[in-house]
Amino acid sequence: MTGAIPQATTHAAILAPNWLGDVAMAIPSIQTLLQRRPQTTFHVLARAPFSDVIGLLNAPQLKCHEMGPSVQELRKTLRTIDPEAVVLFPGSFRSAWICRGIGKVRIGVRQDSRSWWLTHAFPRGTSRPRATHEHYADLVEHAVGIRPGPPHSLRAKGRGIDRSGIVLVPGASRPFKRWPESRFVVLAKALQTYQEPITLIGAPAEQTMLNAIAREIPDSKVICNERLPQTLESIKKAKILVGNDTGPRHLAALFGTPCVTLFGPTDPRWAPPTQYEHALRSQPFAPGELVANDAPGVFHLERISVGDVVSAVQQVMANQYG
Repeated sequence: MTGAIPQATTHAAILAPNWLGDVAMAIPSIQTLLQRRPQTTFHVLARAPFSDVIGLLNAPQLKCHEMGPSVQELRKTLRTIDPEAVVLFPGSFRSAWICRGIGKVRIGVRQDSRSWWLTHAFPRGTSRPRATHEHYADLVEHAVGIRPGPPHSLRAKGRGIDRSGIVLVPGASRPFKRWPESRFVVLAKALQTYQEPITLIGAPAEQTMLNAIAREIPDSKVICNERLPQTLESIKKAKILVGNDTGPRHLAALFGTPCVTLFGPTDPRWAPPTQYEHALRSQPFAPGELVANDAPGVFHLERISVGDVVSAVQQVMANQYG
């Protein structure tokens, strides 16, 4: 299988995913596109802060275009790029509508009646839940004929990082994905026995909540900037990251940073834990046919105790650092 994007393609566009965690999970797929089409310049259209993550690939053939939500702005940028091919990571009708008529090749998943606007539409896998990175691998396999592997660390093998500090992630995009703030306070105080600096990270909209938690934790600091370099650096160098099932856990995977993730009414099978990650499930013995997202009352995060999290951190720290 050679893929839908010809080897001689000089310019191609990529519509990046719309969520931070999805962008991180897409990195191996974007990396495969670059490797299989080394003569092609890939223009990535992404929301402003996410270009900081895509830039971690540090590839000269990769050009990032920071975009807002405007359809007109996106189409104007695409017309300026004038790509021969467009790869659509989002599965929405809107993303296909934005790319309509642009490029000879437009590749994306077949759903939401958007096949009209794609030259190469393939069916989404029917299993549920199915890992997001598998959908992205399908996309890239159709594009260049090679299937990317699962999310992995970008850190060079054998190259160590001088790690210090504990990063906590109390926020999440939806309230039901958030472990109680009061428990993060108790957890942080328990983790101070490691004598490591504690950093709380999150989105700018979470600053009030993060500051309230930080006031209860001596010598802690808060990072919640619009741009991501400081957040990325803190995750990259941390000894461990502990938090909810949200974007920073996927950034930790990119850096090979040990991580403890709390799963409530979000099924881990949508984004399976990596080799660096310890998953704490609110219902660890739930039957496989039950999808956590469909039963939020059953998979409530409050079922995970502070003691459970402290024990998981102790286990990870002992395994990683002796």
